[in-house]
Amino acid sequence: MSIFKKIVTYRPSFTVRILTGLISMLILLSVCTFIGLADRTRLNVRATEFDARSIEAGAKVYFDQCARCHGPNGEGVEGLGPALASEQFVGRIELVRDDMQMQSIKVVQPSERIKQIGWSGTLEDYIIAVTEAGIPIKTSNVWDVTHPTFSERLGGPLRGDQIRNVASFIVNYGLNPLPNDQALLPPAPGEGMAPRPTPVPLTAEQEAGKQVYLAKGCAACHAIRGVGAQGALGPNLTRIGSVAEERIASESYKTNLKDQPPATTAAEYIRQSILHPNAYIVAQCPQGPCQAGLMPQNYEQQLTPEELNNLVDYLSSLK
Repeated sequence: MSIFKKIVTYRPSFTVRILTGLISMLILLSVCTFIGLADRTRLNVRATEFDARSIEAGAKVYFDQCARCHGPNGEGVEGLGPALASEQFVGRIELVRDDMQMQSIKVVQPSERIKQIGWSGTLEDYIIAVTEAGIPIKTSNVWDVTHPTFSERLGGPLRGDQIRNVASFIVNYGLNPLPNDQALLPPAPGEGMAPRPTPVPLTAEQEAGKQVYLAKGCAACHAIRGVGAQGALGPNLTRIGSVAEERIASESYKTNLKDQPPATTAAEYIRQSILHPNAYIVAQCPQGPCQAGLMPQNYEQQLTPEELNNLVDYLSSLK
C-alpha cells in the first residue's frame, strides 16, 4: 500500500510538470503531422484519379460534339476546323509527381498558337472560352463555318463541367501531340482572308453527278467542302479524287481489300466504294474508326448507269 499511496499522493514539481506537458505536446504534434501528411498523400492520389475521370469524360464530349470538325484524333478537318492535337496548338507537356504524390503539369514547350494570337491566359482558359462562347465573327476564309456557342448558359448543349472536361481532354493531347506536318494547322492571324482560288468549272456530267450526290442522301454521311454538306459519319470527300489515288497505293488497301479485284485508278476505287462499300473499310471516320455495314449496299439498284457514271466523274474531280 505504501507504493500505491506514494503514487496517489505524488506531487511533481512545477518544472517537471512543465517538461511533461511540453513532451506530451511535441508527441501529439508529431502524430498529427504524420497523420496529416499521410492524408495529404491520399488526397493527392484521389485528385489525380479525379483528373483522369475528367479527361475520360471530356473524351466522350469531344467525340460527340467536336470530332466532326476537328477530326477523331484532333488532326483537323479541311474546311471545318483546325487541328487541336497538333504540337503548334497544345505544345508539349510532361506529368510530374513529387514525394507526396502531388501531380502537376510541366510545360516543356508552350503553345505556339496561343502566343501567335496574343492570348494572355492559359491554353485551358482559351479552350474553355472558345467552347463556351464560340467565335461568332468569321475571321478566315479557310473555314466554311464559324465556331458555334456550346455553353448551356448561352443557348448551347453543354454544361460548364462538360466544357471543363473537354478542355482537360484537349490539353492532355500535349503528352503526345501530333507533329505539325501531320495536322491541319490554321493560318497565321491576318493570313486567312485571302480569296479562295476560283474552282475549276464542272463539266455537264460532273454537275449532274453533284446533283446525284445531293439527291441520293450522300450528304447525310459524307462532307464535301463548299457544297453545304457536313456529314459526320463517313469519310470526308473533299479531296477524294486525290485521296483515292493515295489509298489504292497503300499497303492497307492491298492487304485488307476483300472479295473484289484491286482498283487501279481513282475512278475505279470510287466506283468500287459505292457499289461494294464493305470491300475495303477506311480506318478513320469523323466519329472514330469506320464501321462495316453502315453504307447502303444497294446503290447498283438505286442508281441508273448514267447517274453512277456522273457521280464517279464528279467525285474523281475533287482534288
